[in-house]
Amino acid sequence: MNTGASIEDQRPGRALGAERLASALRLLRQSKLATLGCVILLGIMAVAVTAPLVVPSSVVRNVRFAARLAPPDAEHWFGTDDFGRDLFSMVLLAAHLDLRAALTVVAAALIIGTTLGALAGLVRRLDEPLMRITDIFLSIPSLVLAMAIASVLGRSVGNLSVALILVSWPIYCRLMRGQVLAEKEKPYVRALQTLGVGHARMIVRHIIPNTIFPVIARAPTDVGLILITLAALSYIGFGPGPYVPEWGSLVAAGQAYISQAPWLVIFPGLAIFLTSLSLNLVGDWARDVFDPRLRS
Repeated sequence: MNTGASIEDQRPGRALGAERLASALRLLRQSKLATLGCVILLGIMAVAVTAPLVVPSSVVRNVRFAARLAPPDAEHWFGTDDFGRDLFSMVLLAAHLDLRAALTVVAAALIIGTTLGALAGLVRRLDEPLMRITDIFLSIPSLVLAMAIASVLGRSVGNLSVALILVSWPIYCRLMRGQVLAEKEKPYVRALQTLGVGHARMIVRHIIPNTIFPVIARAPTDVGLILITLAALSYIGFGPGPYVPEWGSLVAAGQAYISQAPWLVIFPGLAIFLTSLSLNLVGDWARDVFDPRLRS
């Protein structure tokens, strides 16, 4: 009888992919808000993916001053901006740009943070230096640090993404380290050590799978937060120029005409609101799925 294998199969938190999927779908059916969030988010993501295919890139530089600040009508659903460009097309293209940037930032920060956090929790000699580095980043307000980095790198969505990655990874690092340290003290880990299960095998098959999901659970909410931060940085002048469609930049450009053309602010602002709201609703659902301890 292989006692080590038996204990491995009975370890806490082990769940088959089908069981986890069934639990996720059950929670989704039980929560109307989560269902609403998923529907809105899927719709926005579909728009973001297809926008470059259905909206010609020439619309960004198609300046028509004779048609500037036209109100919404059958031809221009969201009206036109101060350059006479179709605002609906600009909002769609901005959805592609902003969502891609936010997802890239969170994915990169998640990979960097979880890797360094796991190393800090597993390798004692790396714990102290890595935690002191994260303390340095966390001691500075993230928005201020992102502004400083973006001002050095220059105005572009790519540079803003790099700045936001640099200020976002320490949170995942801290969270992953705490999860790993807590998991290492659980009885099943000590039992596996007693039975002679290899250190590498225990890390790959047990510790990492049982610690990574609570960290991943916060990713959807963080995408919404990064989206708002990206728009805020663009709004105050750290974003791309007027020929790059971005929600924060569109709001900033429309602010000067808010009394005569309020649609310039309303429609990009509504896009930011709906996207961040749906991501937060999906984030709450993901938290319940991946980290049941936090379930309300």
